[in-house]
Amino acid sequence: MRNIEVGQTLYVNISGFLYKEANLKEYKVQKVNTSSVYVAQEGDKHPLRLDKRTLTNNNGVLGHYKAYVNAEDYWGKINRAKEHQDLTANIKEKIGSLSLAQLKEIETLINQQKSVKV
Repeated sequence: MRNIEVGQTLYVNISGFLYKEANLKEYKVQKVNTSSVYVAQEGDKHPLRLDKRTLTNNNGVLGHYKAYVNAEDYWGKINRAKEHQDLTANIKEKIGSLSLAQLKEIETLINQQKSVKV
C-alpha cells in the first residue's frame, strides 16, 4: 500500500451512469486515517471519502470513484483498453476472409495459449 499524505495530489476517475467518457480530475488529500482517505477539489465544501486500501468509493448511481497516485497509471490503462478494442475489431473484420486451414491454425494457437497461461 502506498503512503498517502495530507496535501498530496490524487487523480480521481469518476465512472458510472452519468460518466461514460474517460475523465481524470485532480483532488487534494484533506485527511487520512487508518481506513479512509478524504479528498476534495478546490472550493468543495464536503470531501469525498475513499477506502484507503483500494482508493475507491462506490456511490451507486452517482458514480464510482477510483483514485490514482499517478495520472499516467490511469491513462496507460485507458490506452491499453483502447488498443485492445481496436485490435479486436480489426481482427474480427479480417477473420471472415481467411481459409478454413488458416482458421484451424489460429484456433490451435489460441488453444495452446490457453493451456500455457503465462
